[in-house]
Amino acid sequence: MTGPLFAIVARDLRLTLGRGSEGLVTVFFFVLVVSVFALALGGDTALVARAAAGIIWTAAVLSALLTLESVYHRDYADGTLDLLLLSPLSPWHIVAAKMLSHWLLGGALLLPAALVAAPLLFIPAAALPVLLLSLLFGTLYLSLLGGLGAALTLGSRRPGVLLVVIVLPLYTPMLLLGGMAAAAALAEMPVRPYLLLQAALFLAALPLAPAAAAVSLTTNMRSS
Repeated sequence: MTGPLFAIVARDLRLTLGRGSEGLVTVFFFVLVVSVFALALGGDTALVARAAAGIIWTAAVLSALLTLESVYHRDYADGTLDLLLLSPLSPWHIVAAKMLSHWLLGGALLLPAALVAAPLLFIPAAALPVLLLSLLFGTLYLSLLGGLGAALTLGSRRPGVLLVVIVLPLYTPMLLLGGMAAAAALAEMPVRPYLLLQAALFLAALPLAPAAAAVSLTTNMRSS
């Protein structure tokens, strides 16, 4: 089943990147949010550096939320989702492919974007490895839980607001741990406990989020 799964991922990547700048909207938005925060703090090096961890993670969460509504929306609107559910692929494989696509088109791109944004927040080079590892766990988790939220709200009249209400509380533990890991790295304090807790959250979500999303997707499609 891995062949068809990656075929869905390749199709999503091709369609999104074929739309030009839309494929990079997550990166643009991330850098924009970081820049706005840095400017709003007046360029005070000490103040910006203290707030850097929170700024990076706030920008990452907002960027993840930005593209969640489109995870299933276009395929639902043009009937592609119906065809996928009628194919030999299981609903689990479909939602897993959609979550992976969301991460590749958003979360994975935030890692190099964070390197670009780091000088704006006066983040030292020594803290970057921890920041990137923390963002790797975090963005994977955001795509998993975001994909679940998108499946839960599929077919609703105003999915955007409902999606934020459902997903944002689920994002909060990873947001807090990621912010604490980055802050500890910037303060040259131990970061291992925070990274381990982030990894535990990701590993817990890895089997559970796609399974729950598959059930929700099937139920919503049958009732629509």
